[in-house]
Amino acid sequence: MRANLNPSSVVAARRVFPLAALAALVLAGCGTSVPLPPMPPISQPQPVPPPAPVDVPPPAPPVREPQLAAFSTRLDGRNQVPPVHSMGTGTIDAVLNRDTGLFRWQISYSNLSGPVTGMSIHGPAEVGRNAPALIGFNPPFESPWRGELTLTPAQSAELLAGRWYLSIYSARYPNGELRGQLIERR
Repeated sequence: MRANLNPSSVVAARRVFPLAALAALVLAGCGTSVPLPPMPPISQPQPVPPPAPVDVPPPAPPVREPQLAAFSTRLDGRNQVPPVHSMGTGTIDAVLNRDTGLFRWQISYSNLSGPVTGMSIHGPAEVGRNAPALIGFNPPFESPWRGELTLTPAQSAELLAGRWYLSIYSARYPNGELRGQLIERR
């Protein structure tokens, strides 16, 4: 069966239907609200007791690092006893391992009056005093000059007390062109 629709009634229906749908939605939103039931109280968590102590041995003490003493000294002709008038300068940077007695150094120098003829560590002596050579170094001497040796406990004690010094010799200054007292940096 076929329905005959009037074209003007179809256009009218198309205009009325969206308005009716919108009105239904608005009316649905204006209805009364239903009260919600009250929320249950929120319970606070109870603290968890610490676990029972277990027989655990205390941690081992940390591994002891080697006890290093560092030295950094400026070498200068004015430090010689008596002082000399050299244009030369230098440094000695050294480290002593207090546990093993291993003493390592690097000696740098420049502007000496001529080639180095010798280097030695002297002691025991305070600043401004002379002492015999304890450790002599063998050529060839180049800057920087590195070396190491193991000290006795007595030698380590004198070094740590600041009673050693380094002298660098040249032909012009056979008693020493540069000198510097080995004092521990703290």
